[in-house]
Amino acid sequence: MNRDRSITLGHAQHPDAFSAGRLAATQAREQLADDLQPGWALVFCGGRHNPATLLEGLRTVLGVIPIVGAVGVGLITAAAATLNGYECGLLLFADAFSPTAIVVADGLDQDETETGRHLGAQLREQIFPDAAVLLFYDSVKSSLPPVLHVGSRLLDGLYAGLGEQRPTVIGAGALTDMKWSEGFIFDGRQARKHAAVAIVLPPTLSTHITITHGCFPASDFLEITRMDGARVLELDGRPALAVVAERLEVSRAELAARRPLLSLTLGEKYGDPFAPFNENQYVNRLVMTADLADDSLTLFEADFQAGSRVQLMVIDPWRMVESAHHQTQTLLETLDQQTLAFGLYIDCAGRSMAFSGLEDDETAPIREQIGSRCPLLGFYSGVEIAPFLGRARPLDWTGVLALFTVTPHV
Repeated sequence: MNRDRSITLGHAQHPDAFSAGRLAATQAREQLADDLQPGWALVFCGGRHNPATLLEGLRTVLGVIPIVGAVGVGLITAAAATLNGYECGLLLFADAFSPTAIVVADGLDQDETETGRHLGAQLREQIFPDAAVLLFYDSVKSSLPPVLHVGSRLLDGLYAGLGEQRPTVIGAGALTDMKWSEGFIFDGRQARKHAAVAIVLPPTLSTHITITHGCFPASDFLEITRMDGARVLELDGRPALAVVAERLEVSRAELAARRPLLSLTLGEKYGDPFAPFNENQYVNRLVMTADLADDSLTLFEADFQAGSRVQLMVIDPWRMVESAHHQTQTLLETLDQQTLAFGLYIDCAGRSMAFSGLEDDETAPIREQIGSRCPLLGFYSGVEIAPFLGRARPLDWTGVLALFTVTPHV
């Protein structure tokens, strides 16, 4: 457990945003050791709260310290995983764990790559070897119909701005609900839209990461032969929706009526395509919608391209729970006797019981194994960001578990 009480957890549910923020902040502040002062807070809130009002409630208790974080579809703590939209959860850090830097970049609605480049250029002057960076961005560009900010472009720009620097980056794209109505982040001072915030954690914290999965292939390899942005128009030279409907043995109309298509992703396998199935070799892209007008599939990200070889991937509820248990246990074993400071779990909203139709809570193995050892906070996101194949990438239908330990000497 976090015995020195220098990093504490607070969480509350209340339909009034001010009250939710005040109650969560009070709980965390009361647990902080008496001789320590708050340095900053990492906050996730439900999508039904007004962010400005929530911040007012937080600041009545915490004062003017930096408050960073994002909105989520729901909240995850050791006690429960909830999705009512009225949650507020925060990790409160003593000033000894204050970030090395907090940087913000606007303009996602104009150019995601340029926003990422600007963010990376700011970070390049602030980071140190083996630095860990938390990155949160607003996922929703516009709604009705939903248009999303493309996380892969943001990260391409980030690495262009970073130059030779290669910090460990984890984070998420934020959204308020599964209708993709809105999204916002907390940048340290206020709530923002169409923006990204990066928090450089202090060198006293070491990061340990694993990714939980739960999809398996439901087809052989299919080549994307025509694509427009995030819209897959053709697979193997035929209309994409027709191919998927045929493979899944459902009608095109039935597929198009599902919004979103939470049970379907397209997965690109890295490494030997003929090697036995290994979930860690796949980058999956959630299919948001299917369009009868042009037989297209719209993905959550726009990083697949013509020539990409993909497979239809469907969820396996048992595999999701088993992956969460196994990956968490394996990560804990690598830490040996190190003391955990806190845990962070960023989970795809579609994997929750409310949206996936699961009978088992996929977060339970993580909440049980981590929540008893240290403060644990997580939320349901639109996009998860974690290191994969040498750099941070946006992921879909995954959970990103990060455990943080205190480095004795830096």
